[in-house]
Amino acid sequence: MAPDDEKTTVQKTEDTPKDKPTKKGLNKLILFGGIGVGVILIGVVLALFVLKPMMSGSDSGEKAAQVGQGKSNADAHQAKPEPKKKPAKSGGHGEAAPAALVYAIKDIVVNPAGTGGTRFLSVSFGFELDSPELTAAFEERELAVRDALITILSSKTVAQLTDAKEKEIARYQIKKRLEQLLSTNEITGVYYTDFVLQ
Repeated sequence: MAPDDEKTTVQKTEDTPKDKPTKKGLNKLILFGGIGVGVILIGVVLALFVLKPMMSGSDSGEKAAQVGQGKSNADAHQAKPEPKKKPAKSGGHGEAAPAALVYAIKDIVVNPAGTGGTRFLSVSFGFELDSPELTAAFEERELAVRDALITILSSKTVAQLTDAKEKEIARYQIKKRLEQLLSTNEITGVYYTDFVLQ
C-alpha cells in the first residue's frame, strides 16, 4: 500500500494561473453590478423629476401663483381664436367666417375608479365656445370646472377610459355638466388635447 500512497500525492506548482480567471470574473461582476446600480439610480431620478410633479398637486402651486399674478398666466388657461367649423351665414366670396374661441384647461390628473391609486390619468381639454362672455365665465369659474372634470373622470374605470365609445360618453357628460354649471348652451365642442393613462 505504500506505492499507492505515493501515486495519490500530487504537487500543485501552478497556483497563479488559476487565480487570474477568478480575478477576471470578479472584475466583470463588479463592472456589471456597477452598471446595474447606475441604471437603477437613473430610473429613480427620472421618476422623481418626471412622474412626481405629474402626480403631485402641481395644480395647487399653479393656482397659488395665479392668485398672486391675477389672470395674466397664459399657461394655466388660454383663450385663442380658431376658425369656426360652421360655415358663414352669407354665401359671399371674400368674407371670413366668424372665429370661435377655444378655452384650454390643462393637466387634470385623476386616479381611475377601482385602481386603488395604482394607475393615473393625465388629461387636458379644449372647449370651443361661441362667445367671449363664456370665456370670461370659464375664467371666473375655473376651479368649479376643474372639480367637475375631476369628478366625472375619476368615476370612470380604466376599461371605460380606454374604450372609444366610453370616451365619447364622457365627452358628452362633460359638456352637459359644464353647460349646467355655467348656465349656458354655448359650448360647441369638447376636445381631448392630451390623454395619458398609466
